[in-house]
Amino acid sequence: MPTADALDRLLPDDVAQVRDLVQVVSAADGVPPLSDHVMLHLPGGGDTSVTHLLVRDGGSLIGYAHLDVTDQVAGSSAELAVHPDRRGSGVGRLLAEELLRRSPDGRLRLWAHGDRPEAAKLADSLGFVRSRSLWRMERPLAEALPPVKIPEGVAVRTFVVGQDEAAWTALNNRAFAGHPEQGDWGLEEIEVREGEPWFDPEGFFLAFRGLGMEDLVGFHWTKIHGGHSHGDHAHDAVGEVYVVGVDPSEQGRGLGPALTLRGLHHLQDKGLPTVILYVDESNTRAIAVYEGLGFARVATDVSFAKLA
Repeated sequence: MPTADALDRLLPDDVAQVRDLVQVVSAADGVPPLSDHVMLHLPGGGDTSVTHLLVRDGGSLIGYAHLDVTDQVAGSSAELAVHPDRRGSGVGRLLAEELLRRSPDGRLRLWAHGDRPEAAKLADSLGFVRSRSLWRMERPLAEALPPVKIPEGVAVRTFVVGQDEAAWTALNNRAFAGHPEQGDWGLEEIEVREGEPWFDPEGFFLAFRGLGMEDLVGFHWTKIHGGHSHGDHAHDAVGEVYVVGVDPSEQGRGLGPALTLRGLHHLQDKGLPTVILYVDESNTRAIAVYEGLGFARVATDVSFAKLA
C-alpha cells in the first residue's frame, strides 16, 4: 500500500496532478470531489495554514486530501478524492486515517460531495456520524420568471471593483455570522475571486438604503460555470446563485427574494438554460423561498463528523 505524503504547499506539478485527479473523479461521479474554496486556492499552491495529503503509485496521483485545522470552534475540516480505478483498495481509508491523526484535537468534519454510499460506509466504519447536509437545487431558465419588486427605499446597482470590497466583506460577515464557511471572510477571499475567469461585476448586485443610498444592506452574487459566449449569450453553461446575503436589520422585508430574482433575470438574459444553488438542508426558510421560485433539489453533499 502506498503512503500519504504531507505538504504545506503544493508545487506547480502537484497542482497540475490534483487538477487532473479532480477532473477524472468529477467525470466519474458527476460532481466535483473538492469544494469551490479549495479549487480557488490551488493555483497558488493552496490556501494558507492547510495540509495537503498526496498518495502516489508509480508517480501517478491516486489520492488527495485537503485538511484545514484553523477552525478551533467547529474543529478541523477535510475533503478527499480517490481515483475511480483505485477505489476499494484502501486509499480512501489511508487518507481518512491520516486526516484524523493530523487533526489537533481529534475532531474532524469530512465532506463527501454527492452523498455517495461508499463515502457513508467508510465514514461509518471510522466512527463518523452524519452531521450536515447541503442541497444542490436547480431551476430551468426557459420558464418565465416573476417580476422583480425591490422594497421601497432600496436601490440596486452592480459591484464596482476597487471600491466595494470592504463594505461587501463587512456585510457578508454580518449576514453569515456563525456560518462555518461564509461567516468570517477577509478581503483576500473576495480578491482571489476577482482574479478568476468567471468573475463578472455585472452579475454582482448590491442593494443600498439610506438618505443617500449609502448603507449596503443586501447583495446577490451570481456566477456562470463553463461554456462559451457569443455576444450576450452563453452556450453550454450553467448559472449559479453563488451567494445571497441580507443585513440582519433587513430580514423579513422581502429584500432577499427580490435580489434573488434580480440575479435570476440577469442569468436568464444571458441565455443560460439552467441555474443552480447550494443551501443547507436545515435552512428551511431559504429552501421555501427557492422552491417558491421553481427550484428543486437534485443532489446532496454531506458532512460527516468525528468527535474527540
